[in-house]
Amino acid sequence: MFSWEIPFRAAINGANPARIPGGFSLADLTALTRLPFDRRIEEFFAYLGSRREAEAVGESQEPGVWEVFRYDQAVQVLGDHQTFSSDMNHFIPEDQRQLARAARGNFVGIDPPDHTQLRGLVSQAFSPRVTAALEPRIAQIAERLLDGVVAERGQAPPLDLVGEFAGPLSAIVIAELFGIPESDHPMISDWAKALLGSRPAGELSVADEVAMQNVADLVRRASEYLVHHIRERRARPQDDLTSRLATTEVDGQSLDDEEIVGVIGMFLIAGYLPASILTANTVMALDEYPAALAEVRSRPELLPRAIEEVLRWRSPLVRDQRLTTRNAELGGRTIPAGSMVCVWLASAHRDPLRFEDPDEFDIHRNPGRHLAFGKGIHYCLGAPLARLEARIAMETLLRRFERAEISRDGSVEFHESIGVLGPVRLPATLFTRR
Repeated sequence: MFSWEIPFRAAINGANPARIPGGFSLADLTALTRLPFDRRIEEFFAYLGSRREAEAVGESQEPGVWEVFRYDQAVQVLGDHQTFSSDMNHFIPEDQRQLARAARGNFVGIDPPDHTQLRGLVSQAFSPRVTAALEPRIAQIAERLLDGVVAERGQAPPLDLVGEFAGPLSAIVIAELFGIPESDHPMISDWAKALLGSRPAGELSVADEVAMQNVADLVRRASEYLVHHIRERRARPQDDLTSRLATTEVDGQSLDDEEIVGVIGMFLIAGYLPASILTANTVMALDEYPAALAEVRSRPELLPRAIEEVLRWRSPLVRDQRLTTRNAELGGRTIPAGSMVCVWLASAHRDPLRFEDPDEFDIHRNPGRHLAFGKGIHYCLGAPLARLEARIAMETLLRRFERAEISRDGSVEFHESIGVLGPVRLPATLFTRR
């Protein structure tokens, strides 16, 4: 759901400021995100659990906003694009024309028929074969990043597992995928971080003007750079995704420059954030569950299942949002047309009607039923790439290092948005295998 128009997708405030264990009120989401992570997790899931037990769907404290807590209703919303629309582009102010043009290429934020055509074009260029072919290069990048850390800091190197490993790995993979020159890779990483931080800290349902202006300026600079890159690839195509997007046609239709800018921006965010945080959340989950870690070390074939369980148990993205196009019956409630609907994926993933012992982290659980990458026509096209990056990153760490000591002295930093659950800084010390 992350795209160029992040600041304009309504951020859902917590519903009904009822107290939960510890006396914390989720009416203040900003305060929640600043809690120590263990307490943030406890308070957040306690809130979701109490609401889910009471009702499948409920009104939010924010006017015109509804929240979805149970799995079946989450599936209903995500699978019905005609009633629950993903098109939030009307939130973009009229004076931000650059944002509106860039948003045209974000097929996550539009509905059919435009979505069908655009996704079809991108799917032609970003095929499963393209993703599978990236595996050797991703492994090479992961090794190179760790080689540099070990060479600089010795055989038991301290490092930030997100900022110095998982984050750069994702940014470099996305940059290379689109043929961005290596000298510009740091700039791509900076763009991703800036866009992710563009949502106002208050988690309000409408972004403030400062946040809108900041992201508009960034999108303008990024668009100018990317349009130049796209035009170079049109003139001299190479073996990269930008070239394929610039030359692909389906039924005589092709993408224009601004649509390709939107596609690259969508992949930049959707590729950078979930993959890097998924790797970090997997490290933390296995650190919290030593028996699972021991199993994965002794049986590496279990790693993909462990990653799927992390996607359910502590998914990087904990919510998705839709806008009702008409009155909708959902979970025994009537939701008026024009309402914002917040689907709490994190709550659906802990629904005991769908998952046995849902609060337990179990790498032997039947995989494939979580909603971490969405459902229906908006299922994440980059999901195979995110899984591939996380698997290779974890395989590299487990093979090269005997153990990792995660710093839990308060130096771990977590994402500011309530919609993202995971670290942006994860200090650790890695101990090389003897």
